[in-house]
Amino acid sequence: MIILFAVFVCLCLYGIQLKPANGESYITDYMSVDKTSSIKGIFIIIVFFSHFNSYVEYTSAGDIAYLDAFSKIGQRMVTLFMFYSGYGVMESIKKKQMTYVKKIPVNRFLGTLFRFDAAILIFLVIYLARGLELSAKQLVLSFVGWDSVGNSNWYIFAILVCYAITYVAFMIFKDKGKYFPAAIAVTLGAMAYIVVLGGFGLKGAYWFDTIMLYPCGIFWSLLKDKLEKIININDTMWLFSFVVATAAAYITWQLKNDSLVFNLLGNMLFALAVVLFTMRVSLNNKVLRWCGKNLFGLYILQRIPMIIFREVGLADCNIYLYFIICLVVTVIIAWLFEKYIGKLWKLIISPRKKADVKSA
Repeated sequence: MIILFAVFVCLCLYGIQLKPANGESYITDYMSVDKTSSIKGIFIIIVFFSHFNSYVEYTSAGDIAYLDAFSKIGQRMVTLFMFYSGYGVMESIKKKQMTYVKKIPVNRFLGTLFRFDAAILIFLVIYLARGLELSAKQLVLSFVGWDSVGNSNWYIFAILVCYAITYVAFMIFKDKGKYFPAAIAVTLGAMAYIVVLGGFGLKGAYWFDTIMLYPCGIFWSLLKDKLEKIININDTMWLFSFVVATAAAYITWQLKNDSLVFNLLGNMLFALAVVLFTMRVSLNNKVLRWCGKNLFGLYILQRIPMIIFREVGLADCNIYLYFIICLVVTVIIAWLFEKYIGKLWKLIISPRKKADVKSA
């Protein structure tokens, strides 16, 4: 597994850019679609490693050492997904204003839920084929992400809540000059989500300890120009900012078990450190971009081959072959899913053209 992870690291370093283009003082397009897609691509592969680890039992000293080191990543592997989602939504609102906001229920909420439910149908077939019992309550709740039939679900539920909160907040504060009140409302909504799920013990901490990254992404969009001017006054200021963010992320993460506050801060500071890092170092290549742009399919479907091939005994036969086959199959089914389920959704929401009844 150490060798496989080393191959992944080499993939991340392929095409690395250490100097800004055109003589700029920093990489100004670090928040562009391509650059953020590459970073998301890195972390979705890390998520794949994480999920794979839960399906096997390592016995060799090297693999156990790998697992021990890898487990320290924790929830930080999904922080950038939340951050970039919040940033992307806010950037779209700034460009299209209320036209975009009014389409959030369909384009964002229902669009995500439709693709999620399409995947659930696949998991449901596998779940029943394995002879597992399924209650009506579990079935219904699985389609909204509150329960599961073997699939990943907490992140989808959380992001759907974020979209709903965003829609309500920006519908309340409709005027262009009220971005900040709306952003504050989204933040309060995310905090309420934490209080409800954590305070009432409805779900484990991993259900809500990264959700604050979504409003952080919104505020980064709103304050980006001002923050960049301060951070990039010179290389010394950037380095100071990066070192402080990294050190603070490490310290708070070490204290995460002592307090939920430290847990939340650790995740937010980690995301900040990565964003600052991308201002000077660009990890961007075609493979990572593809993974980032097909994030949903890769995330939601990767457990399917893991479940199937473990059931047929491949995990017991050869862990490393099991990993490679799961990875290849995940890429294939994610590509097919994104292509055809995406087309189906567009077909559903596209206005039907009226038939031409004019005579020839």
